[in-house]
Formats: sequence, structure tokens, C-alpha cells
Amino acid sequence: MLVFLSDVHMTDGSSGETIKHTAFRIFAENLRKLADSVKPLEEIRLVLLGDIFDIIRSTRWLSVPERPWDGAGPEQEKIVQKILADIIEKNGPSLSELRGLRQFAQEKKVPFDITYVIGNHDWLINRYPACRNAVAAALGIAAVTDPFQSQLFEPDYKVFARHGDIYDDFNYMGNRDASSIGDAIVIELLNKYPEQVIRSLSGFVAAGSVTKDEMERIAKQLKELDNIRPLLDAPSWVLMVANKTQNVVARKVIEEAWDACVDAFFKVPFIKGQDKFLWPDMIDLLQITLQLSSHTSKKSLEKIADLKEKWFPGDAAEGYDQRAFTEPKVRSGEASFVLYGHTHNYLIVPMDQTSLPNGLTQDKIYFNTGTWRKTWNRAKFDPANREFIGWHVLTYVTIFKPSENGAYNFEVWNAALG
Repeated sequence: MLVFLSDVHMTDGSSGETIKHTAFRIFAENLRKLADSVKPLEEIRLVLLGDIFDIIRSTRWLSVPERPWDGAGPEQEKIVQKILADIIEKNGPSLSELRGLRQFAQEKKVPFDITYVIGNHDWLINRYPACRNAVAAALGIAAVTDPFQSQLFEPDYKVFARHGDIYDDFNYMGNRDASSIGDAIVIELLNKYPEQVIRSLSGFVAAGSVTKDEMERIAKQLKELDNIRPLLDAPSWVLMVANKTQNVVARKVIEEAWDACVDAFFKVPFIKGQDKFLWPDMIDLLQITLQLSSHTSKKSLEKIADLKEKWFPGDAAEGYDQRAFTEPKVRSGEASFVLYGHTHNYLIVPMDQTSLPNGLTQDKIYFNTGTWRKTWNRAKFDPANREFIGWHVLTYVTIFKPSENGAYNFEVWNAALG
């Protein structure tokens, strides 16, 4: 059986809470139970479908001049190695749960392996052999000589899989060994902004006009920015935090720091270089959405939403089933199942059913493997009030060989805790 999970986003802890190892324990326990129920069980293969070790979401980037969009070099490698080492140390118990599955498979006398597919938050690992080998060692797999793959096709399972970021213009710009606008948003805005707020509030804490508890509460909330979906709702999250802050001084810091960070973001040379002559483009959309203020009226918010829908219909999570249906392996009939991650939204979509020459039918199904992070979701009604509701989620998808599990080809485990 092939077991897919993605978007775990293990971090070094500098930019917010990293995932608790209890999620990995639950996953490992469930996987053991599933394996015990499959007869015959021919193999256990864990496929990590991208964004597992999150190199981008670290405030360590803010203390060095190097950035992901710079060319490869020893200084960049040093910072990537340090972030990766901290991720591995911080998430030691979680990684131990994954490695423990190998012993379980050995006891059942079935082959076990882990396949790593690269995504948009871990692509820098592929740039440096030492980083790839550090990941291999952390996962308990053999040292690797080649870069981790960006897609996977398994004919025995009729499965085609990729992280899915290549269909997101913010997070893929034609080369998976190159940076994207999304990297800059995370580092230069989502990582930097909470740090700037904390620095500003620290002065007011010292002066006695803001309490330490207030500052810590605000900092914790703002560090959740990167969990907002869709990303362009980030300003609404900032305004929600500001609106729920009773202290007028702290509220002013929250709003002014955001405006300052947004202004600085658009002055980053990498971002300025993406601003095209033709209007509107992705940078124009960012300029409209990120520079909202708390004084923006409900009518203006509705107008901006209409413009977003007109220029860039749908968000990055939508339309992935259409992308899956046009994959060459699906069109040729070689793949019945397509799996993507990236959007953080679990989905299972029936794409098509094809008649076969032997009188049987081939079902074609798209899965999105969701995420293991907490997700904050904009309230659907009365959007001008800028409200979000969050819950913890955990999803994995198992695909069986035709010879493994009788009439069943797949099993999905999806849980939410809120």
C-alpha cells in the first residue's frame, strides 16, 4: 500500500508553534491498525508529498542578508543547513514515530520505504546534497545522490502524484529550483511583521502602557498569519487581531506595523522585479489586497472582492481537480488516481469513468491530501467583520494495489479537532 501525506510544515519553532508529535503518534497507530487489516499486505510505502520540512517559514532568514531567491552559494547553504538542523531537533519525537514504522514493517515481514516528493516550502533542500542527506538520515532512509523527485508515478497502483504548487502562480514561477513570490511573502511579510510588532510593543511594555501578557497574546495570534487560507485574507486577520485588542496603544502598533511592513515588502528588489509593465498582474493584486486599512468600508471591501474575482477568478485551492483531469497519465488511462497537496484543503473528487475493452470500468479520482497544520478560515457570512474560525486537521490517503485489499482501492483518513 502507498500512504500519502503532505503539508506537515515542520518548522524550527521560530515563526510559530510547530506541530505536536501526538499527531504523528496518532498517524502511526492508525497506520499500524490499517496494515494489520490489509490482506494480503505486499508493502508499506510512505510518500511525503511536499512541504514536510519547512525551510521558508523561519525568522532566521531575517538575521542574515541571504534569501532563497539569491543564487546558490556557501552562505545560503549555511543558513539552510542551520534551519534544517533546528527543524530536525525540534521535531525529533515526531520523526521517531515515522522511523518506528520501519520496525513494524520488518516484524510483519513486508518491505518498507519512504519516498520524499519536493514542494514549495522545502525546495531549498534539493539545492544542497548535505541537506538532502540530513533529511534522509532524519527519516531513516538511505543517503541520496540525486535531488528528491517533484512528481511520482506508480503504474502498479495507477497513481500519479505531485505537490501541486506548479499550478499556483504565487508559489511557482517556472522552475522548482528557484524561488517564488510566495517565498518573499512568507519571509519579508508574514515572518517579519510579528517580529516588528513585538519589537515595538516591547518599548511600550517597558514604559508600562502595554502589559507583557497583552504583548504575548498579540504575538501568538500574529504568528498564525501563515496559516490563513486564502493567503490574500492575511490583512483581514491583522485587522481582526487589532479589533479584538482593547489597548489603544497596542492596536495602533498592530496597524501601523502592518502598513510599514507592506510598504517595505514592495521595495524588496525581488518583488519589484516581478512587477510587469502590463496591468493588472500578481503584484498589482497584492498591492490592492495587502494595503487595506482598518478604515476600509464594507462597500470598499466588497468592491475589492469583485475586482479580485474579475482579475483572478477563484483562489489557489480551486480548479486543481481540472488540472488533475488533464494530467497526461490520466488522459492516457495509465493513472486512475491523482494526488496533490499544497492547498491545505482536503478533497476527493470523482473526475471520470471510462469503459474498458474487457467490459469493466476505470474510475478516475482526484485527492487533495490536505495538511497537518491548524487552518484558519474566513467566516463565510458578514465578511466585513473580518472573522476567522480555526481547527486542527490531519489527513492521509492510502492507495492499495489491486491484489492487496480485495474490492477496495483506497482509504482516506481525515480528522478535524476544533
